[in-house]
Amino acid sequence: MLLIAAALLAPGTAWAASGDIGCIEAKLGPVAMQRIGDGVVAAADNGADPARTLDADREALIAARDACRIDNNWSPDAAQAAVSYTQARATGLGAESALKVDGLDAAKLAGSYAALPLADRRSLIGKASPDALTAVTAAGPGPMQRRHVLLYFAALAAMEFYPADFVAA
Repeated sequence: MLLIAAALLAPGTAWAASGDIGCIEAKLGPVAMQRIGDGVVAAADNGADPARTLDADREALIAARDACRIDNNWSPDAAQAAVSYTQARATGLGAESALKVDGLDAAKLAGSYAALPLADRRSLIGKASPDALTAVTAAGPGPMQRRHVLLYFAALAAMEFYPADFVAA
């Protein structure tokens, strides 16, 4: 899901990022962000490709990315980190909505996520560690709820770690 950004960006030379990593989100707006996040959750629930969820917002995402990249003189690596961060923020919004429907408390789950050791939190961006998966399993009573918790935890991890990638890019 968070790897969708790679398909939107061409490789290039890295230089120090400036500006706000939240620039793309600000340009997309809350309605598009929620729509993207809800689409990611729906795709995960249906076993579909989350990349398809961007179809409705792909042009807006590319335009926002390009505008932020030009306005802030971002490198391609910084732009990729910002797009990934934006997708994580959107996924987090969608997952929070799904968790609410599931009867789970997102604030409590954020505390459970924060209690994980650093390496386990970081693992949620790629292949989740066994301990991170144990925390997900403990948080959700059924497969759908666990999927939503996993999406939420992965979004929290991306929001925690992508800003450092952005600054370093």
